[in-house]
Amino acid sequence: MHYFKRNIGDYHKKAGRLSMLEHGAYTLLLDACYDRERFPTMDEAIDWCWARSAEEIAAVTFVLSKFFELVDGRYVQARIQDEVSAYHAMALKNKEIAEKREAAKRTKRASSNTKRAPVVNESPPNQEPLTTNQEPKDQNHSLSAGEENSQSEPEPEPEKEPEPVDPKAPVEMTLDWMPDANLLKTYCVHFGVSVDLFTKEAVAPFTAHHETTGLLQVQSKWVSLLVKWVKDDKNRASNVRPFPKREPQSHHTGFADRDYTDGLIRREDGTYAL
Repeated sequence: MHYFKRNIGDYHKKAGRLSMLEHGAYTLLLDACYDRERFPTMDEAIDWCWARSAEEIAAVTFVLSKFFELVDGRYVQARIQDEVSAYHAMALKNKEIAEKREAAKRTKRASSNTKRAPVVNESPPNQEPLTTNQEPKDQNHSLSAGEENSQSEPEPEPEKEPEPVDPKAPVEMTLDWMPDANLLKTYCVHFGVSVDLFTKEAVAPFTAHHETTGLLQVQSKWVSLLVKWVKDDKNRASNVRPFPKREPQSHHTGFADRDYTDGLIRREDGTYAL
C-alpha cells in the first residue's frame, strides 16, 4: 500500500502518552507494515525503524509489546491486517470491473468489424456483372433506379442506450469523468441544487482536484462530493459583497458656522474695523 488513512483522534486516544522517541518508533512501524504489507519479527522491527542506540531499541520493543500481538514469531496488529485485506479486496474488484469493461469493448469492436459494408455496383445473385455505362437492373427489369438504390442502402442501426451505472461500483477519479445523470438528479434534489449548474466547466475543477489524489470512491460518493462542491462554490459567489464607498472627509471644517464679524465695528459704508 502506498497510503493509508491515519485517524489522528484514534491515534492520540491510544498512543497519546508515548514519549517523543516512542512516537517515532510507532510511526515508523506503522509506515513499514502498511508499505510492506506484512508484519515484522523483533529483529525486523528494529531494522525497519533503524534503531541503533539502546534507547531506540527499547522504544521499539515497548511499542511492539503495547500495540502489537505476537503470533507465530511476528508482531501483528488487527487494524492493519483488516485495512490491508480490504485494500486487496478493493483492488481485486477494480481489476474485475476493468477486465469486464475491456472484454465488452473487444466484443463490440469485433462485432462491428464483422459487419460487411455494401459494395457499390455489386451484382445481385444470378445476374451478370455490369459493364461500363450499363444501367443496373434487377432480374425482372421492373424496378427504377431510385427504388433499387433505396433497397441497397443499409438501414441505420438504432443507438444503444448507455448502460446503467452501479452507484456502489468503486472507481478512481479521472479528468474526463462525468456524473451519472440519474445519480446527479437524485443528489441535486437532496441538496436543493439545480442540475443546470453542472456543466463541463463546473465539473472540471472538481475532477482536476481529486484526480491527483488517486483515491477510490463509489460512484454515489463522487456524485455527492461533486454536488456539495458546486453548491459551496455557488454560496461563496453569492456571499461576495462590495466594500462600502466612503466619502472623503476634509480636515478643514467649521468655516460655515464661524462668525467673522464678531468683535468688529461696522462702518457706514458696510465695512468692518477693529
